[in-house]
Amino acid sequence: MPFTGFSFFELHSTTQIKPFECGDNDLNGFLNDKAIPYKQDLLATTYILESEEKTIAYLSIYNDALAVQENQFASKSAFKRWIKEILSHRKRHLRQFPAIKIGRLAVCETTKKDRKGIGKALVNFVIDLALEQNSKCACQLLTVDAYDKSLGFYEKLGFKFLSENDKGEDTRQMFYDLRPLMNTLAEN
Repeated sequence: MPFTGFSFFELHSTTQIKPFECGDNDLNGFLNDKAIPYKQDLLATTYILESEEKTIAYLSIYNDALAVQENQFASKSAFKRWIKEILSHRKRHLRQFPAIKIGRLAVCETTKKDRKGIGKALVNFVIDLALEQNSKCACQLLTVDAYDKSLGFYEKLGFKFLSENDKGEDTRQMFYDLRPLMNTLAEN
């Protein structure tokens, strides 16, 4: 487990954030300047992984609804196929699907080279959290607006692109369907 030897906890208003550098000013700035105000305003919950001297990684999540519209897809038939895939029943009028959004996920630059698997472990934490909470509040998907440099990471974890219409953009909308995991849990 990549968390061994580190502390992993939910950020609170009194948390003293240890130094963090992931090589991305936006991600660094969010942790240092916005994570606590976002928590106080109920906009995002941040979890921190740290060693005794620095922040190793962090993850911010919040409730989401994946809203889909026909114009996001290459064709009307592509849209209908996606809806059919995501809904198991005949009512195809739904256009918003309950989700948890990974707002930010970052791993310290030096740690990325030494300890593979921290990002994956953080995503698995969110999956486990969603599955656990699903008995109290429905959550069908995990969503992320993935930076171009992170697309391969999310694809390897089983995330899919919502559509091809955002190809070439700075970020792409991706989703992970939790239903197969819920079905496996229900069978056991």
